[in-house]
Amino acid sequence: MMAQAMAQHSPDHYAQQTKALASSAQRLRGWVGSDPSKAPELADALVELTAHRLLGHGYAAAAADAQEAVRRAAELLAAKGPLGPYTSITDAARYVTAVIQLAAIQAGLGMPDAAGRTIESLRDINDQLGDGLRRQLKPQTVIWALLCSARAALVSMDVAAANAYADAARARLAESRLDDVPDAAYLSMDVDRLASDSRWAAGRADEAIAFLYAAKVRYDAVVDGRLKEPARLSPALLERLTEPLAGLYRDLADRLVAINEIDLGMATRRTLIQLLREPSGRLGDHSRVQLASAYADLARDLQASDRLFEAEAARAEAAAVLPHGQLADEDHGGAVLSRGAPIPAWDPLSPTAAYTASTASTKIVDLVALQVEQQRRTAAWLETERPSAHQRELRLMDQARVDAEHREAEQADADRAEAARLAAEHARAAEEQRLEATRRAAAEEAERLERKRRREERIEAHRLEAEKREAEQREAERLEAERIELERLQAQIDELERADKPSHEQ
Repeated sequence: MMAQAMAQHSPDHYAQQTKALASSAQRLRGWVGSDPSKAPELADALVELTAHRLLGHGYAAAAADAQEAVRRAAELLAAKGPLGPYTSITDAARYVTAVIQLAAIQAGLGMPDAAGRTIESLRDINDQLGDGLRRQLKPQTVIWALLCSARAALVSMDVAAANAYADAARARLAESRLDDVPDAAYLSMDVDRLASDSRWAAGRADEAIAFLYAAKVRYDAVVDGRLKEPARLSPALLERLTEPLAGLYRDLADRLVAINEIDLGMATRRTLIQLLREPSGRLGDHSRVQLASAYADLARDLQASDRLFEAEAARAEAAAVLPHGQLADEDHGGAVLSRGAPIPAWDPLSPTAAYTASTASTKIVDLVALQVEQQRRTAAWLETERPSAHQRELRLMDQARVDAEHREAEQADADRAEAARLAAEHARAAEEQRLEATRRAAAEEAERLERKRRREERIEAHRLEAEKREAEQREAERLEAERIELERLQAQIDELERADKPSHEQ
C-alpha cells in the first residue's frame, strides 16, 4: 500500500523526458538558422521526440513534429544525390524512421488506410538498400511499420496478410526484448491487440482472447491502480493512462460476450465503467462519450440476457452521462472487427516485408510456445474468474430483483397516494363546482329579480308617461274645444253686433 501511494505521488518521468526532448528540438531549431550543419542533429532530435510520444500514444501531440522530421530527413537524404550504392545508410534510416513514425501517427488517429499507403511509399528505398538499411532501424520502428501494414490489411479484409504482419511484429518484439521494457509497455500492448484483432478476423477466437487478455494484463500493470484516485494524477498523466482504456476493455468485453462468456464480458464492462467514471469529469467530452458508450454496451448485453430492469437502468445512466449526445460508431472505437470464418494458415512474411535481415526461423517455434503459454494463462484466468463473475452477476440480478420489487412497492404506494390525492382533488373540485353553481344560481336569481324590477319600473314609468300624455292630450283637446267654442261665441257675438248695427243706424 505504501509503495502504491509513493508511486502515485512520484514524478511523471515520461512527461519530464518529453519536456526535455521538446526543449532540445526547439533549441536546435534556433541553431539551424545560423548553423546549417546542425540540421542532422535537429532531424534526429525530432525523430527521437516523435518516438517518445508514440510510446505514450501521444499521437496528436506528435503530428506536427513528425511532419517536420519527415521534411528535414528528406532534405538531408536528397542533398547527397539520388538513391544508389553511395547513399548514406544513416540518412536513409533517419528518413525511413521518420516516415514510419508518421504512418504510426496516422494509424493511431484512426486512418489505417493512409498509414498503409505511407508505409507502401517506402518500398523502393527498402528494396534498394536492403539489409544494410534494415539493420539500422530500431526495433520499435520496425514494429510500428508492421503494425501499420497489418492495420491497413485488416481494413482491406486481407486477413491472411494481417496475421502474417502481426506474427512478424510479435517476432520483432520478442527478438528485441522490448516486451520487458517498461517504457515500451504500450508498444507491446499494441502488438498484442493487433494479434488479437488479426486472429479474431481469422475466426480464431481462443487465440484472439488470449492476446487481448495479455494486453489487458500489461495495461493493468502500467496503470497499477492509479485510476482509482485520478485527482492525484496530473492532467497529462491521466490522459496518457486512460488513452488505451476504453478500446482495450470494450474489445475484450465484446469478444468475451461473443464466445458466450456473458458474465465475464459484463464484469469487464462494469470494470470499464468504474475506471471511466471517476476521471471522466477531468477528461472532457470524449471521455464522457466513452462512459456513455460503455453503459449503452452493458445495457445491450443485459437486454440480450432478458435482464430488462437492469438494462433500463444502464440506459438511464448513459442518458445521464450524455443527455444531449448521440452515440455514433466512431465513438465506439471506430469500425468493430467481426469474427470471420476460420482460416487454416498463412504464409510468413518475406525478410524484406518483415524488416529483418534474416528469417529468424527459430523464433517461429518460440512464438508458438509463447502463444500456447498465453492461451494457458487465459484459460486459467477464465477458469478462475468465471465462477466469481457468475456469482457477482447473480448477486446483481438478485439485487436488481429486490430493487425492482422495492420500486414496485414504492410505485404502488405512490400510485395509492396519487389516487388519494386525485380523489381529494376531485372531491374538492366537485365541492368547488357545487359552490360555484350555487353562487351562479344566486347571482342569476338576483340578476333575474333585478331585471324584473327594472322591467316593472320601466312598465310603470311607461304607464305614467302614457297617462301623462293622455292627460296632456285631453287638456289640449279641452283647451282646443274651449278655444273653438270661444271663437264660435265670438263669431256669434260679432254676427249679432253686425246684425244690430243697421237698426241702430236707422
